[in-house]
Amino acid sequence: MINLSLIDLQNYEQFEVKYPGSIQPHGMLLVIDLATLNIIQVSNNTRSFLGIKPKTLLGKSIRYLLSSDKIKDLLDFFNENDHEFVEIIKLKKSKIISKFQAVAHKIQDSIILELEPFLIEDNNPSIKLYNLLKNAITNIGLTNYLDETLQTIAKEIRKITQFDRVLVYRFDFDSSGVVLAEDKREDLDSYLGLHYPAYDIPTQARQFYSSNWLRIIPNVFEEAVPIIPRKHPVKNEELDLTRAVLRSVFPCHIQYLKNMGVSASMSISLMNEKSLWGLIACHHYSTRYINYETRKVCEFLGQFLSIELLYKQEQEFRNYRTQIKGIQTRIREGLIDHTQSIDNVIVKNQSSLLNLTRSQGVSICLDKQITLIGKTPNQKQVQDLINHFLDPRKTEIFYTDSLEKDYPKAEEFKETACGMLAISIFLSNSTYHIIWFRPEQCQEIQWAGNPSDVTIITDDQEIPQLCPRHSFALWKEVVNGKSLAWESLEIEAAQELKNTLLLAALEFSKQSQVILEEKTRQANAANLAKSQFLAKMSHELRTPLNAILGFTQMMNRDSSLSSQQQEYLGIINRSGEHLLSLINDVLEMSRIEAGQLTLNQTCFNLHELIKSVKELLTLKALSKGLELTVHQDEELPKYIEGDESKLRQIIVNLVGNAIKFTHVGHIDLYLSVLSHQPYTKEMMLQLEVKDTGIGINQDELETIFEAFKQTENNFQSKEGTGLGLSISRQFARLMGGDITVQSQLGQGSTFTCTIKMIMPTKIEGVLKKQSKRVIELASSQPEYRILVVEDVRDNQLLMVKMLESVGFQVRSANNGQEALEIWQTWQPQLIWMDMRMPVMDGYEASRQIRHQETTTPNLSTPVTIIALTATAFDEERKAILAVGCNDFVSKPFQEEVIFEMMQKYLGVRYIYEDSTPTLAFHSTLTHLDSQQLKADMTKMSKTWVNELYQAALSAREKRVKALIQQIPLEQSSLAKFLNQLLNNLAFEQIINLTEGIADEST
Repeated sequence: MINLSLIDLQNYEQFEVKYPGSIQPHGMLLVIDLATLNIIQVSNNTRSFLGIKPKTLLGKSIRYLLSSDKIKDLLDFFNENDHEFVEIIKLKKSKIISKFQAVAHKIQDSIILELEPFLIEDNNPSIKLYNLLKNAITNIGLTNYLDETLQTIAKEIRKITQFDRVLVYRFDFDSSGVVLAEDKREDLDSYLGLHYPAYDIPTQARQFYSSNWLRIIPNVFEEAVPIIPRKHPVKNEELDLTRAVLRSVFPCHIQYLKNMGVSASMSISLMNEKSLWGLIACHHYSTRYINYETRKVCEFLGQFLSIELLYKQEQEFRNYRTQIKGIQTRIREGLIDHTQSIDNVIVKNQSSLLNLTRSQGVSICLDKQITLIGKTPNQKQVQDLINHFLDPRKTEIFYTDSLEKDYPKAEEFKETACGMLAISIFLSNSTYHIIWFRPEQCQEIQWAGNPSDVTIITDDQEIPQLCPRHSFALWKEVVNGKSLAWESLEIEAAQELKNTLLLAALEFSKQSQVILEEKTRQANAANLAKSQFLAKMSHELRTPLNAILGFTQMMNRDSSLSSQQQEYLGIINRSGEHLLSLINDVLEMSRIEAGQLTLNQTCFNLHELIKSVKELLTLKALSKGLELTVHQDEELPKYIEGDESKLRQIIVNLVGNAIKFTHVGHIDLYLSVLSHQPYTKEMMLQLEVKDTGIGINQDELETIFEAFKQTENNFQSKEGTGLGLSISRQFARLMGGDITVQSQLGQGSTFTCTIKMIMPTKIEGVLKKQSKRVIELASSQPEYRILVVEDVRDNQLLMVKMLESVGFQVRSANNGQEALEIWQTWQPQLIWMDMRMPVMDGYEASRQIRHQETTTPNLSTPVTIIALTATAFDEERKAILAVGCNDFVSKPFQEEVIFEMMQKYLGVRYIYEDSTPTLAFHSTLTHLDSQQLKADMTKMSKTWVNELYQAALSAREKRVKALIQQIPLEQSSLAKFLNQLLNNLAFEQIINLTEGIADEST
């Protein structure tokens, strides 16, 4: 509807109406310091009322103006009360007006005293006001319906105030408003039934009306009077005028009234308990001042009408409540009858459920069994709504009159379900949803002027100012995509039904409590045994794997190895790391079952991940005579943020399964971006694995995702444990997606995985991350003594050789007892401590070392102890730190982790080997003529350079290759160089190169 941006409106609403720094000129304001009783701030118009300059009053005691008795009354009042002090007072030093209507309130350590001239309009104003008030209350009491009540109050307020127009205005749920009643001069156009957008009365103004019953503006053309000084002289804080009667008006509102032709206004708040229901708005087309007594009468009527509103609403809902109570009673009695299940009771009361909320359709979902009644979306649409909207939100009650705003797919069925009211119960083993639907209801709204005819500008003080529309002529709008709004009573009825249903569900649960407790005890015992077994297996599997990976890294240090041997070592290392990730995932099954699975979000190179997976699985595919092809969408980003390990495991599992069950043909992996939300940086990554394998029976398409379940073909092949797909789907769902499958026997299968990822805002850390191999210790360092404690000979030898190869002094021990003896005589600076050993384990050895350090005063600095653990359980890692270890490293480890730990705790300095992708590539970069390269690049067109820069920035390999092919033959050295960069996926270097040349060409 409105063409303002959300940011504009938010900035506009940030204006603090409680700190205007000025007042309206029909009165004056003094701020009195409670500690000294001195006047510390004053409005800049005291000369008009008192004949005294403001600066003369600043710093003077309030005794200068008030008598001692009056000051005592004021202080005594605020010692006992927090509300406002009201009295007619006489000022001592006034040269013009001596009698004032005083209103005072306390704010922190000050008193704000507001003074308006006391004017007597007739001989007996109190009697006249009393009669008007009495007649108003009597006439309001005679009305039967809410619309009559509102019309009567508008008429009575106009009698009392003599304003030209009085409106009763109600706020809707979206904070826009509509005129429900009006009393006016006969010659004025009517505003009855017109709507006003929310920004006419912004959030700050609505909050102000919620805390102040009445607001008056006698003359919109008079300038506001500044308060001097503007800020507190000691605290340097703005003066909070939230409760001030004289507070000046937001300039936009003044302009708004002028555009309407209004010269004076008064607003009376109408409250529905603690929330703002609406306003009584009084308009006058010439200036008009209303004295304090009359304002108080109007304020009382506003409070009276607020109470009357509640009463009238209850009265109009009474019949509906009676109907609802009957429906609830029938359902409750059925639920109390233990011979009937919850399902039977709900289904038997289908028509009552529709009547409960005056809906056209209702869907009942009891433990995934869906029943549709009346006009509703179809079964699949309702199931998707539950799976993708209600279940993830975990909201007990949800309602909307425009479902497609929260759930865009609802646009497909808005003719039956544009509005939705849902109650949900989430128990440990059951889920219940009752969802009421209402169809789309096209509405014509009559606005007071075009609501989009408005802009926001910034004033000299950079405060956002709204320029209101100039025309308030009738402007019609047809609103689609909304149902009839849900009434508060209908929402309450649904809430009460939810409570009744919850009690019944809990009562039903009690009947099986004994059985449940016994099953829980048995499950806990089984889980404990499983955890102990997994802990043992973790140690037994990780220990030999540590030696495999460690010696692979050691061998990779040998510069005499051929490139093919280095490639084989890389494959061994990646396969070992993959085996480690499999061990970790098997151990995580217990966490999956316990609902304790978590994500490890990092920024990573997606292209590198895909490349490493392809390298890992290509040999396996080739060994079966299969072709493995990876298809990457051109828009696929190079860097994304998410759980890299889990994404890798999903791809490996899906592609690995495809290779396992395909004997002839090929496997294709497709990667693309399904959707991208630029504001939230969220993107939906889609993976598709297609094969030409044996296929899956239709009745097995869902069971294959269950843990330890295998298809008939898989069982016959006697391969795998049946965990891969189950873990992968759990990972995908945890990452905001899912895995689905389509298959035909004998033709192959297609597994589709969607995963929610995030586009990173910064990738510098990833771009610069480069593994550097330690060659030796830097010179001019102390001699570092390192003790390796390990009972497995292979792992002990690995650690000793690795540390000695770079220059450390190393000794080894086979158990904790030997370690204790060597520590006492040799005094190493750091101990690498295995935790599971015979004779004395690492826990006891670490504990005794720490104890002896505290009881032996001659010992030097405490030794650093770092545990080498093969466990994957957090509880054991906590125990390691508790016995005195400084840190821990998990087996199998990477050598850089070992060296980084020693650098962290000992401050060791290393000499590193230069890291390059390949020797050939390194040679090309070293010997290339940089001047010739620069000259060749500058010969290319600016458009071509910019296109190459953009293609490299988004890592679009095909586009970069196509651009390189456009390079003329006479610049072949440039083409060769760029092709080598592209072959090594060195997009960062292409970006740096083109960015520099592009800058020079502009």
